[in-house]
Amino acid sequence: MRIVSPTHRVKKARRGLSLAEVMISLAISAMLLTAVAAAFTASSDAIEINDQFFRASQAARVSMTQILTEIRRANAVQAPLPTGPQTGLKSLSLWTHDAKDRTYSYDVAAQKLKLITNDVLTDPDYTLASNCTAATFDFDTFADGAGVRHVSRVAVTITVRVDKNTIRLTGSAAPRREQTWQ
Repeated sequence: MRIVSPTHRVKKARRGLSLAEVMISLAISAMLLTAVAAAFTASSDAIEINDQFFRASQAARVSMTQILTEIRRANAVQAPLPTGPQTGLKSLSLWTHDAKDRTYSYDVAAQKLKLITNDVLTDPDYTLASNCTAATFDFDTFADGAGVRHVSRVAVTITVRVDKNTIRLTGSAAPRREQTWQ
């Protein structure tokens, strides 16, 4: 029997990674990091679009509520002259309960719903909602015994679009001060 001392053991040389192995591992790591970066970018883009859509639709909802409330409380709502169909009009003029002359108008080119205060000519037009692809005001009118036309109902439709997301808001209100009860 032969006794081998620890100093006589054959030492195996420690080997590192070869250049080819290092290059392959770097290529795999780069592909994985590229995929993670693309997923992160797509996710952040989707979050940004959803945030823009939420803000635009919320502004349209608030505008719709304001318009319908002012129609209900208005002293007078100006209906267009009956020269043709009264559907799909782009503006609504009214006298508010506190005697302010206001016009709600849809700017097709800018895709914005605006509030115009007609009694103060020096102030700017206020943008109520952006990203509106459509906004219409439809009027129902009736004539009283003296032949005076009154607005019995105003229907409002606002369509908001951001990227592929679209929402259409509709509502109607009757000016209470112009109602006659028999």
